[in-house]
Amino acid sequence: MTDGPALAPEPIRSVHSQPFRALLLQMVEPIVDQIRAEVPAYAGAAGGRRHQLMIMAANAAIRAHLDTSGQHDSTQRKVDELFRRMGWGEAQDGNPTDNLEAAFAVGGRATWERLADYAVAQGFTAKALRDVSHELADLNDHLRAELLAGHELRTGRPQEVERARHELLGLFRNTTAGRVSPLAPLGVDLGRLSELAERAQWPIPERAVALAVSFHGECPAVSQRPEVLWMRDESRLHIVCAARFAQELADGFVRSGSDRRVAISAPVPPVEAGTALLWAVRALDLVQAGAIPATPVVRCEDHLTQLWLHAEPAMRKRLCQELLEPLLAEPPNSREILSETLLVWLESRESAPAIASRLDVHPQTIRYRWRRINELFGDALRSPDFMVQLTLVLKASVPMWKGGDQSDFELFRDTRDVAE
Repeated sequence: MTDGPALAPEPIRSVHSQPFRALLLQMVEPIVDQIRAEVPAYAGAAGGRRHQLMIMAANAAIRAHLDTSGQHDSTQRKVDELFRRMGWGEAQDGNPTDNLEAAFAVGGRATWERLADYAVAQGFTAKALRDVSHELADLNDHLRAELLAGHELRTGRPQEVERARHELLGLFRNTTAGRVSPLAPLGVDLGRLSELAERAQWPIPERAVALAVSFHGECPAVSQRPEVLWMRDESRLHIVCAARFAQELADGFVRSGSDRRVAISAPVPPVEAGTALLWAVRALDLVQAGAIPATPVVRCEDHLTQLWLHAEPAMRKRLCQELLEPLLAEPPNSREILSETLLVWLESRESAPAIASRLDVHPQTIRYRWRRINELFGDALRSPDFMVQLTLVLKASVPMWKGGDQSDFELFRDTRDVAE
């Protein structure tokens, strides 16, 4: 009977173990790729800024861990500062710590799998494997603590409080999305709100206001007052705060950059903050669609009709196709001038000269247009119900058409082509 292969007596991590030093550095990119694959928040573009930052940070951490020179302490302090700044940046972007925790869990598991495969292939002892796994686990815990410390430094709050604040704002954001019926009561459960607000250290205001802020590039700074809840979503901020702070916040965002636009909801009871946030977000969407004028500050109270008319986009689109079929079939120029003339008349019921004055055309031009409108709609213009529906659909649709939205006309054309 022959003896088996001799097990390596030395620990895996050794200043003399160059193969293992190389292994640790070679593991960086595959592990970062695994984190990007399993944590959607960190997916991003390959080679993008976040991807490069993750690789740089992981490389720096491993090199500092392997450093046995007299400069080790100084090198480690620089790495610690790098990880704290990364945590600070995550908080600056409005991201909770959940993604950081998930990334460290994936990274730790991926490191262990590769380490175990290497150790078995090289015939290392169980003790050697255990020793180095403990060292790497300690490193993982240390860097995780630095990240979380940086995140807490940005927010100035304990992690459990910050997590509760994100959960509370998430509750508001999901309120309307989770309604099973448009007739369901508005708002969140008061008991749930009170419990979360206490954990989040959010003083429940008498009246709450929601803000939606659009921006390009760097995320604007947000007040760290306890009364202000906020979260970043792509290129927007979602905020719920006490009503008395809304104007101050809006003014600050507008001053901070020319690319900012702020939508402010009407004040509501705190349990209806989710609905207020929906109004603010929808207002920004309607500015993009051309249905609401593009001003730096958009007050929902000034555009309640448009917000209401666009509450069900699919219904508006369907009514447009049904009620405005004669207009949609007109050539583009005719459709534009007839729809504008009809809407002004429906809103004002004024005479041809008065409408002509508003549209800056000759009264005879208005009379000609009115004859064409009668040809298109006929007796339907004598139906009160039809006139009410026509007014609402045109009021919702004409601003979008003027803003360049062609989807109604494209849908009409496609449907007609299929029918033919």
